[in-house]
Order: sequence, then structure tokens, then C-alpha cells
Amino acid sequence: MTEKLLKAAAWVSLLGLVVLTVIPADERPVTGFQHDLEHFIAFAPAGFLLGLAYAGRIRWLYPGALAFTLVLELSQIALPSRHARVADFIVDGVAACLGLAIAQVCRTSKKKLSREETQTAPEESNATP
Repeated sequence: MTEKLLKAAAWVSLLGLVVLTVIPADERPVTGFQHDLEHFIAFAPAGFLLGLAYAGRIRWLYPGALAFTLVLELSQIALPSRHARVADFIVDGVAACLGLAIAQVCRTSKKKLSREETQTAPEESNATP
């Protein structure tokens, strides 16, 4: 169930990024944070969720994240109230990839801890009281 929930959350976050990218600029929510930080806050969690949901496909997620951010940025060229920026693409791509990397570290750490617990459990059960 957790994997399905993670996948749903990942796809909802991507859909949210698409919506925030294509809506008119004056309808876009503004947090009050610096522009680059807003982008980072939007893309890093999406990368993190994707990294958790699709851990077995991590090798494809990095280029996919960069392609996704590029397509989003380029989609703004055709929109009258939006504009594509190389700086936004860089921040978005770095944030998404950092989110993926953090998810990868979390998964690896969890596996390592599970292995260590499995290895120490039999030793403890064999100990005499």
C-alpha cells in the first residue's frame, strides 16, 4: 500500500508542477521567498517522492527529471504571460536531482539498517540468559 501511495504522491507532485508552470503568471501562487528558492522548494520534493516511489528505476530518473524540467521550462515559451529562463531550468534540474539523491540515500540507509538488524538478531537470540 505504501508503494502505491508514494507513486500517487509523486505523480500528483508532477501534475502540480505542470499546472504551476502553465497557468498565467498573475494566477501563480507566490510564497514570498526568493524566486530560485520557490523553484527549489517545488522541485526537490517531487524528485524525492519519485526517488522513493521508483527506487528500482533510479538510473532513468535522473535523465527523466532533467528532461521533465527542460520540457516544463520550454513550454513557457508559447505562453504569453510566462517566459523560459535557463537559470530556472538549472535550479529546477538541480533540485529534482538532489531530491532523487536524497531518496536514494534514504533507501540505501534503510536497507543497510535492515541488514544490520537481521545479522544481529540471531546472535542475540543465541545468547544464554
